Amino acid sequence: MSALALSVLLAAQAPAAAPATAPGTEIRALTVTLVDDEGQEVSDVSAADVALEENGVHRDIASFAPDARPLAVAILVDTSAAVSSSYRLNVVGAVVGLVARLPEGARYAIWTTGDRPIKVVDYTEDRGAAGAALRRVAPQGGNYMLDALAEASVDQAKLAREGDRRAMVAVTGLGPEFSYRDKQRAAEDAEARVDLFLSVEVDSGASDFETRTRLSYALQRVATASGGRTDQVLSYMALDSALKKLSAHLASGYRLRYATVPELKKRKLELRVARPGTRVVIPQLQARDAPRGES
Repeated sequence: MSALALSVLLAAQAPAAAPATAPGTEIRALTVTLVDDEGQEVSDVSAADVALEENGVHRDIASFAPDARPLAVAILVDTSAAVSSSYRLNVVGAVVGLVARLPEGARYAIWTTGDRPIKVVDYTEDRGAAGAALRRVAPQGGNYMLDALAEASVDQAKLAREGDRRAMVAVTGLGPEFSYRDKQRAAEDAEARVDLFLSVEVDSGASDFETRTRLSYALQRVATASGGRTDQVLSYMALDSALKKLSAHLASGYRLRYATVPELKKRKLELRVARPGTRVVIPQLQARDAPRGES
């Protein structure tokens, strides 16, 4: 369908005002991500620009606007011995850059995963705290990324303010992984608490198949469930560029509220946007669509 034809269709479908909740229907909400072909943020999209189908049935959109909820971001950084040669040269600067690009008003915490998970920066808006804390860390031991995934998500659920959008960014190599939790349990813990999950894996070719499988399974599962993203690069020199792409996802969320039928066992959503080259990322874990503190 051409952009012009889709625009005509959307104009015909767009309601004059947000629909009231009719008997037998409910309003559900979730956050979707809009990025362009280059992975950059897509802005200035409104309800008049989109059309929604659920299980192949057109749904009325009650509202569609940038997700204005403040971000609480947990950043997990692999500081195991396997990262030592690249840590200060490439990792610290890339993570500091990610923190500097966080949206205005976002709070963040930083966890390191070498030897055991440790929170080295508690939730703060102070962008300068990241570099100071990371430069004090000496990479050591094995990687406990899966344990950090679970522990940081529990910590975030306790410390996030009511109404916060909980995001998590994991930066990891694929060196020896010694977490006590298995990949499925770690993924389930994060899925239950995190609204948006993003990660970068650095695969320099030194990891064994089992380690690669454990980490990649958990990270990809949580990213897919939350409508996030996981990327893989072959060198720590590419880490900064990869994190710049992920930064767009932290700023390009749109809150979608729509009228639907309650208690559907399956919800397959398709959102069409009248903007050529726009990619829509929708969370797959529909059980968490109902937002905290939002009707």
